Amino acid sequence: MIDKLEKKFGKFAIKGLMRYVIGLYLAGFVIYLIDDTFYDSWLTLDIDKILSGQIWRIFTFIIQPVNVNNIFGMFISLYVYFLFGTAIENVWGSFRFTLFYISGILFNILAVVTMYIIVYVSYGYGVSFPADLSYINLTLFLAFALTFPELRFGMGNGGMSMFTMIWLLAIAVDVYQAFQYYGEFMGFITLAECLVWMSILCLGPKAKHMVIVHFVLLGVEIAKAFRLGKWYGIFSVVMTAYALLNFFIHYTSMKRRGLGFRTRIQKQFMQSVKNSERHAASSGAAQHGKIVNIYRGGDQPRHRCAVCGRTEKDDDSLEFRFCSKCNGSYEYCSDHLYTHEHKT
Repeated sequence: MIDKLEKKFGKFAIKGLMRYVIGLYLAGFVIYLIDDTFYDSWLTLDIDKILSGQIWRIFTFIIQPVNVNNIFGMFISLYVYFLFGTAIENVWGSFRFTLFYISGILFNILAVVTMYIIVYVSYGYGVSFPADLSYINLTLFLAFALTFPELRFGMGNGGMSMFTMIWLLAIAVDVYQAFQYYGEFMGFITLAECLVWMSILCLGPKAKHMVIVHFVLLGVEIAKAFRLGKWYGIFSVVMTAYALLNFFIHYTSMKRRGLGFRTRIQKQFMQSVKNSERHAASSGAAQHGKIVNIYRGGDQPRHRCAVCGRTEKDDDSLEFRFCSKCNGSYEYCSDHLYTHEHKT
């Protein structure tokens, strides 16, 4: 089904989608700084006001500012979302990743409508609960974990750098403000969120461990929702269910294309990555970068796939070709020569 949609509407894909998503978050944050009531008054997904003619709310609700009380957590989370989303888009393709986000937004709207109906049946009047992209973004952890299970994510070798010390100072400020102005509950919630982001960036965990991170952050979101009231908590659970449903629909479609390093060749490739990590660790080589992807030592390979990173040293049976439609010298293995997203 999605393959057919891609053939028909692939030209409408939004390349580099996460840049625009991050831009919307920053726009919402700026709006909040200028007028902290403007979003609630004019941009929220309010069913009653939409029915009265304010149609723009169907689109503008995604500008909702998030984590305004935890500035450090907000910027670090946006940074991680950007890296995860970009990596996933490079493998899934721009169309599938765009469709994943659009369907996620539609599921958000469906969640609001569902809660509106439930409350209306219960009390005789409807209530529109606030919806944003938070739950969609959290599923990026699952997508990253299942797409790149053995790769490591981080900002270095875990040493105490000046940048790390700045992060720790920012954490201390955010946590202090949360305890000071919002009470113990929000203080501990802020501390938990900051520690999660720090562990992701400094400890260099394997991508498959992001599943645990996803459910920790999801639990934090649900706990904060129930703190506001029973119905807010129920709405959070409904949003979670729809977000997970959206993710598994798209991931199941992608897995049919061999995603997740489950084939024999992909397992051999990931084993070579493990061997390289052991070699780097024994030689004391430091790992730097956003996504650490190490290849076997020895002579430099002549060919490397621009999608999966495999070389002729990973599998002698692999064939490599340059793509004439890509803007630049991009080489692809036989598995990705006809399925990759063209570089423009």
